[in-house]
Amino acid sequence: MLLKPLPFLALFLTLTHAAALANPFAEPDDISELDKRACTYDGCKCSTSYSAGLYCGYCAAVITCKNGKPCEDNVYQCGAGGKCCNYGVRNSCKHNQGPCGG
Repeated sequence: MLLKPLPFLALFLTLTHAAALANPFAEPDDISELDKRACTYDGCKCSTSYSAGLYCGYCAAVITCKNGKPCEDNVYQCGAGGKCCNYGVRNSCKHNQGPCGG
């Protein structure tokens, strides 16, 4: 009695599972209109005491930035060995809302 609906249940589960999967033959979305934000190596330095990540200029991880320019409002990518690049002004940094390593 319980075996009678089993083929229908198996077919239903197979079809609904297949419908939820992405089509591997579909054309990729066009992302040409999205601009990547350049990370400029402008002479900034990061502390080697912190892990790699994004830091606002006011975070302790950013120890120097380009001379003559305020760095608190900018977001920096810190890497291994104190490497650093500058993504420029970020609103969350302007409002002291991070990131400090996130």
